[in-house]
Amino acid sequence: MITVEGEPIEVIDAHSHMGARKKLAIHQIPPIMKFMAEDMLRSMDDAGVDAVVTFAIGVGEPSDYRETNQYIANAMKQHPARIHGFMRLNPADGPKHTLEVLEEGVKLGLKGIKIHPLIEKTPANDKEKVYPLMEAAQHHGLTVLFHCGLGEFASPKRVGEVARDFPKLPVIMGHSGLVEGVREVVELAKKYDNVHMDSSGVGWLPFFCESISWAGVDRVMYGSDHPFNPMDWEIQKIVKHAQGHLKLKIEDLRKIMGGNIRRLLKLA
Repeated sequence: MITVEGEPIEVIDAHSHMGARKKLAIHQIPPIMKFMAEDMLRSMDDAGVDAVVTFAIGVGEPSDYRETNQYIANAMKQHPARIHGFMRLNPADGPKHTLEVLEEGVKLGLKGIKIHPLIEKTPANDKEKVYPLMEAAQHHGLTVLFHCGLGEFASPKRVGEVARDFPKLPVIMGHSGLVEGVREVVELAKKYDNVHMDSSGVGWLPFFCESISWAGVDRVMYGSDHPFNPMDWEIQKIVKHAQGHLKLKIEDLRKIMGGNIRRLLKLA
């Protein structure tokens, strides 16, 4: 919990990672090889974060993420009010195997799906490998978070096609497309009701403020990409620096800092 203008505000981090890996993926510095539940809880307490949405840390070698999905599900059971797990899927494995992993994740109680098109070397809008997963996600009422930005396979256009073709599926464009894609993501959010975005990695404040002003406070949510970015950096970016320009109502800040992801995931 944080306090803004004397008002308490719940904070739910919509974009974080846990688990261990033997080889680095995209993020080379800092060279984080292991980040487990106890590390996450310590970071949350230090930053005033009440709960996190978390999924497997990316690996630089082929993986179906089963082991880490199980670990996150166990952590969620141990800390049900603080840890909300998503399963990570690797579409490159092909739909038959990956659908099996998805169904396992549903049985584990995981609340959504994370896909990183660049690490998994599969376009976000791949109709053979990704669309069957989206059909299953829509059937089960899951939320899907795509890494969005930094490469063509993860472009806003490709992720936007998924949102267009699965209108009942909540789609979070992770990192809001980063700097080069923020405005395109905003236009997609204005076009498709199921498009949302998180704040992590959007380093240029004017574009971040635009995302809130133009897409609306119901579409933007706080996310840190922790442990790669400090949680408190992203909190201050929103409640101090962006708020200094936008002068949002406290209720609107509550939506961005936790209310929107709480609504999408139907958290009690």
